Formats: sequence, C-alpha cells, structure tokens
Amino acid sequence: MKRMEKYLALGLVGMMAMSLTACGSKSEPAAAPDNAPAEEAPAETPAADTDAAADAEAPAAGSGESYDITWVTCSTESEFWQYQQIGMENAVADMEAEHGISINFTTVGPATEAETEAYIRAFENAIASKPDAIISATQVPDSTRSVSKDAMDQGIVVNFTNCGLETLDSTEFADCYNQFYTTVSADIGDMAGEIMLKLLDEAGIKKEGVIAMEFSNVNPSLQPRMDNFKAYVEANSDIEVLDTQYNNNDLSQAQADIENQIATYGDKLIGIYGANNTSGDGIALAVENAGIADKVITIGVDSDPTEIQALEDGFIDCIIVQDAYGQGYAALKNAVETLLQGKNPETEQKVAMPPVAVTTTNMHEDEYAAMLDPTLLKK
Repeated sequence: MKRMEKYLALGLVGMMAMSLTACGSKSEPAAAPDNAPAEEAPAETPAADTDAAADAEAPAAGSGESYDITWVTCSTESEFWQYQQIGMENAVADMEAEHGISINFTTVGPATEAETEAYIRAFENAIASKPDAIISATQVPDSTRSVSKDAMDQGIVVNFTNCGLETLDSTEFADCYNQFYTTVSADIGDMAGEIMLKLLDEAGIKKEGVIAMEFSNVNPSLQPRMDNFKAYVEANSDIEVLDTQYNNNDLSQAQADIENQIATYGDKLIGIYGANNTSGDGIALAVENAGIADKVITIGVDSDPTEIQALEDGFIDCIIVQDAYGQGYAALKNAVETLLQGKNPETEQKVAMPPVAVTTTNMHEDEYAAMLDPTLLKK
C-alpha cells in the first residue's frame, strides 16, 4: 500500500547511517603463551581482500540484541486498539528483519476502556516487569502522567499512540513520555462537520432541525471532536446541534441514547454524529431499527466490523477514520529506533496524522479499505 510504504520509509536514511556505525569491531587475536612454538608469519593479504573479509564478518547493526516491549492497551476487546496492535506487530517483524534484533512483544490491559483503574494497574505492573519500552494510549491522562514519568525515570522508553498525556499545543508534561503519534481531535470535528453539511445537501435534506451527538466518555484531549463539529455546523447553517450524550463505551447505552433522540425529536432530527466506533455502532443499530436511514445523515469515527457493514448497507453514511495501524506502527518503530540510537530520532515529540473520510463510494478502494480494516495488512 502506498500509505504503508511511506511509514516503512520513515527514518530509512537515519537507519542506514546507524548500520554503518553500530557494527561490532573485530577483536584482536589473543597473545600466544610464552612457551608456544613460533609460527611463520602468514603471507600478506591484499588490502582489498582484508576489507572484504572484515565486511563479511561484521554483524548488522543491533545484531544479537534482544528487547522487551509491552503494549499497555486501553481495551483488549476493542477493534480500534486491536488495529493499533496489528501495526505494532508488523513493525516488530520489520524491525527484527532490518536490524538483526529480537523483540519480545507482549500485550496487557483491561477488557474495556471503562476499566480505567485496571488500566493504571496494568501500566504499573508493566513497569515492574522492567521492559525496555512501553507503548500505550490513555483515556485518563491525569492518572497516567505520574505512572509514565516513573517509567521514564527508570530508563524505560514510553511512547503514546492516539490518546496521550497532553494536547498537541502543550509541553507541560514533555518529560513524562518519549514520543506521541495521534490524530488532531479538532481536525476530526471540523471534517465531520463539513461532511455532514455536504451530505445533507447531496441527500436533498433541508438544513433545518437538530443533529444529535454521541460519544464514549469525557476526555479533555478528545473533546474537540465534539466542540469543533458543533461549532462548524452551527456557524455554517441554521441547524441546532444537541448536547453530547455519553455512553461510557457501552454499545447498548449508545443505541438507547440514539433511540431516545429519535423518539424525542422525530422528523426534526436530520443528522447524527458518533465520535468513536462504539457510538457509531449504536447509531447504525438505532437507525436501522427505526427505518430512518433515508431521513438522516449519519457519521461515525473510527471503524469496526459493525460500522463497516453499516457503511456498506447505508445505515452509516461516512466514517472519519484515524490511521490506527499507522499510529501503532510508528509508535513501535520509534521505540526501537530510540533504543538502538540512544535518543529519540524524531525532530518533533508529537506527530499528527490526518484523518480520512471513508464513504460508500470509496470504501472498496484498496487504500480506504485498509484504513477501515487494518486486518487486511496483517503479516
């Protein structure tokens, strides 16, 4: 895939330079004991042959090194975090092949995102096992900062993916982590708002009435997904955007919230926006059950099998997709490079990867299909 070739190429020049300097040197031969018989000096070897022999015997950069890397996930059940893990697992295979190293990659974490205390315990237990690096994402940044700082203070490389310890415009907690790869929440909200109005026009639905919003939980770093959507829609139309309903990442609650909005607002409801995959699932199920797919425009964020099928069937009109695979791949790759080089190779501690809008029109094109379902990229 063109998109993945870009990630595989990141830092290639730096890695090639490192491979030239990190090779082990040949040791001097041990001195012969005093009573050993004298040997004839061997014939001189041409310089070119000597160099060739040295090159043949020199190991690849990092050859023989072994690293322990732990993925502390927000949820072992969520497809989104599993998509991140696929990126990490593919990066493990690529880094092992490229650098001649071995990586012991393990996953720990709670079953669901709602189990935040279990997440913190899993992070603490991961630190106690003293890995070389930890990759994580957090729904509770306030509780995670001190734990991550403790890991960094112990010399453990800590990278965050998707949900980090601070917003992109903050440097207050820069000493609590090594690197952060994410998608800007404000960009997701702006894109969703723009597409909502565009799809309303294309469907011939008057831009009058209300739009409902659904999300998993209150997270300051993710709140712009909701705030920017509301601001964009209301600045560019006469539509009222309702207050966000929060479902604590529970599918049945998400569906119930939307069914209640449908019953409350009836024909006035012209759009529904769900800012994560569980919310999108709830929207799709509620819209299908109510039989109103042709009366409302529906937009989800992130993907899973339920959402993908709903997009295919028309119960979701668009999914704003973050590059879950790319974020996970980059976080693992950077951790390995940091360990090999002894410093973070990135020039910026936070790297933003833009969101992508996937619709029923482009969902079967290779690039967009892999963004929706990164299992297609699994090695």
